Amino acid sequence: MALRVVVSAVNMVDGGALTVLHEAIKAFDKVAGPDVDVTFLVADSSVHASLRTRHLKFEYFPRSKKKWVFRLWYEYFEFHRYSRKHCPDVWFSLHDTTPNVLAGKRYVYCHNASVFLKFPLKDIALDPKQFVFSAFYKWVYAFNIQKNTAVIAQQAWMADALKQMFNLEKLLVAEPEAPHMPGAVSPTTSQANERFSLFYPAYPRYFKNHAVLLDAQRLSDQHTTWLTLDGKENALSRRLMSQGLAEHVELLGMLSREQVYDYYQRCDALVFPSLLETWGLPLTEFKQFHKPIIAADLPYAHETLAGYSNIYWFTADCAKSLLGAIERARALQPADCARPMRCSHEKIQGWDRLARYVVSA
Repeated sequence: MALRVVVSAVNMVDGGALTVLHEAIKAFDKVAGPDVDVTFLVADSSVHASLRTRHLKFEYFPRSKKKWVFRLWYEYFEFHRYSRKHCPDVWFSLHDTTPNVLAGKRYVYCHNASVFLKFPLKDIALDPKQFVFSAFYKWVYAFNIQKNTAVIAQQAWMADALKQMFNLEKLLVAEPEAPHMPGAVSPTTSQANERFSLFYPAYPRYFKNHAVLLDAQRLSDQHTTWLTLDGKENALSRRLMSQGLAEHVELLGMLSREQVYDYYQRCDALVFPSLLETWGLPLTEFKQFHKPIIAADLPYAHETLAGYSNIYWFTADCAKSLLGAIERARALQPADCARPMRCSHEKIQGWDRLARYVVSA
């Protein structure tokens, strides 16, 4: 009898979460076959329409993204009924929550670090929705989490934090592999009469910390900052725009992945001020261009940029520190390096190995 594997991902429809889903689909399609039956539970067919699969099955739950009450209903009631009916050997939850299911082995993949976001009281008004979400998500994480065979995180710092917060025993660190970047080239530098260009591909959320970039731009007109927003996405974006933009901030709006790659090639440096990430995909992608990365001096960035030698660190909430890092990168001054990060958990590299682990462990 074939091993029955269910992968639940009904909340993953866009952004970085969709990228995770696509990587999981491609990896599990390689291990599925006559002896391993794999079914993905997703919102609708659009989330995998761009992928060709040979051996996977899909079931759809279109109401999952309409309201949180539907998401919770699926996780804690509907999926229990589903598991009783289909009797899976393995249940792999791809989006942080541990559903109330019956299965021989259960895994949860944790890639939302909001529970660890520290909100100063003065900043709650900037993004009250994010504040409420961060507080609520801690309880979502906690429910059933100790019933898992293993809890999976992308980085050691997050595995350590999850272990401490929820008193967990079995954790895995599954590091994403760097995607191949079409057109990655050796670094080029701006001519002396050209403005130093910075690129930050990020949706406007509080923890993405766009404010420090805008503050730094007001302090100097020696660089240009390209942002992937249009100022109308949400209340936070509109609030940032209401404070006025310095002359050399360019709003690009939402870009396709191909356009992001193009800006990777065009810019002089990637700037990454985010306060919190489970990995920070642009950091991994941009390393292949061998250009300067100006990054917030935080644990996630040190772990993602391990081994990279063209880094300029700055204090995440200090525009003057950021400006200093920009000026050092622009002047080609000696770069910084990442601190070694110790990992005390079992580590798996890439989605292909993780999929094989889940179906064989």
